[in-house]
Amino acid sequence: MSDSPVNPTNQKTVGDDGSFRFNLAKWIIAFVFSVTGILGITGLFVAATTDGAKFIAIKDIFSILLPVLSAWAGTVLAFYFSRENFESAVRNTSALVRQLTSEEKLKSTPVLSVMIPIEQAVKLNLTVPETSIKLKADILDDILDEQKKERLPILDAAGVVKYMVHRSLIDRFVVQAAASGKEIANLTLADMMADKYFKEVLEGSFRALRDTANLAEAKAMIDNINICSDVFVTQDGTVKTKAIGWITNVMITQQATV
Repeated sequence: MSDSPVNPTNQKTVGDDGSFRFNLAKWIIAFVFSVTGILGITGLFVAATTDGAKFIAIKDIFSILLPVLSAWAGTVLAFYFSRENFESAVRNTSALVRQLTSEEKLKSTPVLSVMIPIEQAVKLNLTVPETSIKLKADILDDILDEQKKERLPILDAAGVVKYMVHRSLIDRFVVQAAASGKEIANLTLADMMADKYFKEVLEGSFRALRDTANLAEAKAMIDNINICSDVFVTQDGTVKTKAIGWITNVMITQQATV
């Protein structure tokens, strides 16, 4: 059988234990305040209606019981309030430890151990002019939809990454072009590159680092550039040389999890 049945008796015991401790604390506090009040009223009554000897006896009883009652109340209050502070401190400490551990984990993870080898990556090699590459037919339909991907590196004949295309970016350009009356099916990569904003994003949304780097360095690159979501591994650490691997922001987030 896949799972063991839950013992309802055990569940009830755990719940009853917490309820019992809460009720016990509540009744101790109520008892302490009640007894203290009764003793105080009794002392005032005795002092007003009887001789001094009886009042001294009441005062002695009050002096004996009051520290005990105060200790009970103080212990109960300290338990509940200190527990809340302790739990809060534990949560904050745990969050800090996780943060430090994530950073250390990224520093100790070489990019070569997690990158997607460029030979295995879904990509587009520029073998024809950009004017011949249709955004919808060649990129959206034939590659992104077919491979169920959201981003696509475009490489030149030498294996150098020229552009980084995200589906959301293409969708935005297509909507903008359609609004100006252009035929969606005829839009090409060259049309997209002719727009200054989209050209800047296609060419500037990725960075490169050496094959000796670690994931913490890759994360720093992505964090420091708003439009950057991808880092390519090259032998000299520049975007002008052949890419040997690919790392995305999603991969870094997954590796940072502890």
